[in-house]
Amino acid sequence: MSTSPRTRPIIGVALEPFGWHPAAFAETGADPLAATSAEHWTSLARAAEATGAHFATFEDSFTVTARDRLTGRLDATLLASRVAPATSRIGLVPSVTVTHTEPFHASKAIATLDHISGGRAGIRPVVTGSAAQAALFGRKQVQSADSLRREAAEYISVLRDLWDSWDDDAVIKDVATGRYVDRDRLHYVDFEGEFFSVKGPSITPRPPQGQPVVLVGSDGDGDNRLAARTADVVLIPVRSEHDAIGARARLREAGVPDSAPVLADVTVFLADSDRTAVRRLAKLDRREPSRDETLTYAGTGAGLLALIEEWRGLGIDGVRIRPAVNDVDLPRLREALAVLPPPPSSGTLRAALGLPVPVHRYAVTD
Repeated sequence: MSTSPRTRPIIGVALEPFGWHPAAFAETGADPLAATSAEHWTSLARAAEATGAHFATFEDSFTVTARDRLTGRLDATLLASRVAPATSRIGLVPSVTVTHTEPFHASKAIATLDHISGGRAGIRPVVTGSAAQAALFGRKQVQSADSLRREAAEYISVLRDLWDSWDDDAVIKDVATGRYVDRDRLHYVDFEGEFFSVKGPSITPRPPQGQPVVLVGSDGDGDNRLAARTADVVLIPVRSEHDAIGARARLREAGVPDSAPVLADVTVFLADSDRTAVRRLAKLDRREPSRDETLTYAGTGAGLLALIEEWRGLGIDGVRIRPAVNDVDLPRLREALAVLPPPPSSGTLRAALGLPVPVHRYAVTD
């Protein structure tokens, strides 16, 4: 889905309590307790929206990470639902760990988010092979990478089935007969797979988008095949220009369609000069080294835009920007992106990303 250089690249913003760097709180002297408040996250979501980004992501895991060890980890889907009424345009994409959860519960939570936000919901399915996280549940042993991917593919398939298990006009609110829903417009999923058995239908009406956006991360051949089966949008790490060259071709070879936007992750330290940005990074790394699996950019806003355009020339449609320190980098990102064409002022996340309206599979076949 490569776009013209005259159009706005797809921009996502990855939100963490104080920023993507594990010592982000130290640069601005932030209060860790603040990150547990609704006001903190509402302010972050509004700041991300003010940059003109198409969507914001919210991280999640079953154990504390370096970036949230001082604050704890809030449930990403509930967090997105809380900030949804405080925003008006930006898409909201929480991470959901699919390894130890059930797709039925996730499907209704994301459908609810889509209703609350007026069609701005997405989901970023993630897997975990951690023995510590498996022990928290005690349901199964640690899985191989291939098993995790097969399970994730089933999980996402069930999500899509359940979102389609209500017709758009299933809710009739017939006062005369006392019926809220027309049962003939609900559909059984009848899914039987290797990992899940789901009857359905969902208990939540069909989302406004029909299908909330599924953003799948990919970092290799197995991930590429998973993305080909499941993704609306593909997110890849890019550590160098070498990684960017041929990334789309490799995804295409795995079966990812050209209609699926490809985005690259990048952690950013922004400043008025490259030298100052590098000093920011070095100062925080001295306190606690960061270990990103993707490129860290330290430089000016203009330089970041040049990098994004370079990647677009290589077939990458946009970026998910990880602000190193929210209080510093989100305002600078807003300033940098202000030179681009304006983002859509309203509408669904699917529309903002240029994704087609999904076909309702049961309504078509019944």
